[in-house]
Amino acid sequence: MNKHSTDFNQIVLDLPRQVDTEVAGDIEKESVFVSPWIERIKVNEDRSSVNVELRPGANVEEVAGKARRYLDVMAKQLSGFEIKVFIETKRKDTGPYQLGVNEGLIERGWMHDYGKGQVAYSGPVLKLARLINERSGELYAQAFGAKDGHFPAMVDADTLQKCGYFDSHPNAVTFLGNVVEDIDALEEFRVANSCSEGAILPPHEHIHVDGMCLNPAACFPCYPTLTGKTFADGAAYSWLGRVFRYESRNINGLDRLYEFNVRELVFVGSEDYVRSCRAKALPIVEDARQPDRHRLHGADGDDPFFATVSAAKKFWQAAQEVKNEIKIPALSSDGSVKQLACGSINLHGNFFGKRFGFNDGAGEPAQTGCVGLGIERWVLAAFTQHGFDERRWPESVREKLFG
Repeated sequence: MNKHSTDFNQIVLDLPRQVDTEVAGDIEKESVFVSPWIERIKVNEDRSSVNVELRPGANVEEVAGKARRYLDVMAKQLSGFEIKVFIETKRKDTGPYQLGVNEGLIERGWMHDYGKGQVAYSGPVLKLARLINERSGELYAQAFGAKDGHFPAMVDADTLQKCGYFDSHPNAVTFLGNVVEDIDALEEFRVANSCSEGAILPPHEHIHVDGMCLNPAACFPCYPTLTGKTFADGAAYSWLGRVFRYESRNINGLDRLYEFNVRELVFVGSEDYVRSCRAKALPIVEDARQPDRHRLHGADGDDPFFATVSAAKKFWQAAQEVKNEIKIPALSSDGSVKQLACGSINLHGNFFGKRFGFNDGAGEPAQTGCVGLGIERWVLAAFTQHGFDERRWPESVREKLFG
């Protein structure tokens, strides 16, 4: 039964079926993309219904229709697949987890939060971020002979379409725009901002979107550079990538940023080569944690696909075992422990080899795989597990961070 409560500006909607806690969490997190008139969707304790909290002025019937369509497709997600664990390390620090890391970093002047998913950091935070990035890069070079590179933060829409991103994650894309090349439009924009207290944005009709985007996945800019090449023996590439994913109201300090850094590793070649690289990468990721020796958990995982394709794509990922997710314990605002995804190890098959035209030694479209480590989340996890008392940090990094 569906109920409307005008007193609380809230709708109660039934779910098509009772969902488990994993699907319930996905429903709540991805609900920010259902309608701008929805403040949030909260799954009730019985996991058979939800509370839809509306913003003032919402057209209840219209928003309810969008919410029902969203719940219908999200409830089709399957879970309960056997989760294979490939890394399980123990925490060396026996002290309590640190609550309020984001606030603590800001209070100490080590981080500035701009409030829109961007942060600036310095001091021990910057030193730790550099240490994690540099150690990972060194390990990748030693193990795979990975060539270091650099790629732009912008990527054209054609590349993202070819990578399949628009089909899977249209909600996370950021398009770039400029004021149209028109003297009147430019002058109107200039005059409006010449004496205003805050920024006056140009009207939508004066914004030109030319097909450039901020890069939403560190590996994507690499593939166009491989076009026409043959990888007879396989090759590996590594770099620090700047990544941008629109998160709407899910933005929350270092836990979930709009703009962040990823140490990326891509391997290209035959299926045997790529799969051997993935197997080899698992213990290397474990070695990458050594600077601060936090607890690490790695197991099968999946991506947060857009609602209408989520069920099918998550089922495929789970069935094919193509994604391993790396998680580190962190704390929620209420102090409860959560598993924070800080990286992943992925197999792509020959998808990118076909799309971008590069081959293996047999002349077939080459296979690829990648490893991505989210630097800021590793920093968050490290401060969560060791706190702000430098005496709790491993001696091997204490002087480097706090000296």
